[in-house]
Amino acid sequence: MWKDDMDEMDRLWHGFLDKTERFPCKCPVCRKLNAHIYVHRYRGQKGSVWMWCSECHHCSHGTVMIPEWWKNDDFIDIYKTVSHPDFLEMQKTAIDSYVNKVLDN
Repeated sequence: MWKDDMDEMDRLWHGFLDKTERFPCKCPVCRKLNAHIYVHRYRGQKGSVWMWCSECHHCSHGTVMIPEWWKNDDFIDIYKTVSHPDFLEMQKTAIDSYVNKVLDN
């Protein structure tokens, strides 16, 4: 069961924005190397972010302003996502690889 009650997960967003984090990374809640992030731009700079830990199951989801350098992937069906990262958890390896590729460019 996912626990969407921890503002600590939002720290992952800051590491993403300043491109200092690589995923999976250390979870700000349980400190295990099992935290992930997924970002999707809807239009302009508006989009959504999901941050979650596969170990302790803390998560966070919200609407954010997406940085200009972010490019959406072509392998996640955004219509299968909900506020909790069940669908994204199944794709976490591909998501981590894609996010890191974009962060490194």
